[in-house]
Amino acid sequence: MKDFLEEKMTKISKIILILGILIGIVGIVLVYLKNKQKPLDYEYNMKTSSIDKNSGKVLDVSPSISSKYLGTLQFKTKPNSKNMAQALLCVEQYKNVEKVDLYMPDMGHGSQPPTVNQASLPSNLQSQASEGIGFGCLSLENMQLFMSGLWQVRLFYKDGTVGLFDFQILE
Repeated sequence: MKDFLEEKMTKISKIILILGILIGIVGIVLVYLKNKQKPLDYEYNMKTSSIDKNSGKVLDVSPSISSKYLGTLQFKTKPNSKNMAQALLCVEQYKNVEKVDLYMPDMGHGSQPPTVNQASLPSNLQSQASEGIGFGCLSLENMQLFMSGLWQVRLFYKDGTVGLFDFQILE
């Protein structure tokens, strides 16, 4: 009888050990998946230009000119002309941004400015941030992209630099 109980306890111990290992593996996989940053389909990089002080117009940007500041714009969902858009805007020298607006360069008009608030830096961009460049994020909400075509989110810096994010609204 004693051998029978020891044999049963050994089997139960093995089963508990196996279950514990499986639970540990599942836990590790879940933590990995939670921390893994998925790439965004609606992410755009910034190019920079300057503004003509007399006319107030943004000067043309040559594709061969590198940006003065780094920046990325990440929409939370695919932007369209039917719904208000929301985005996370992470840029260098974000504290020196005076104004953010929405503009259609092909049409010569824009839309009401988005609601802008400071936001925390996501983990996938923390490696790019350092104290010296003043990298930070702004939350853009209530973006009215009311018609299809080429749109720009424009950032106006205190030094006269303009950051531009170009994207298409198809519907």
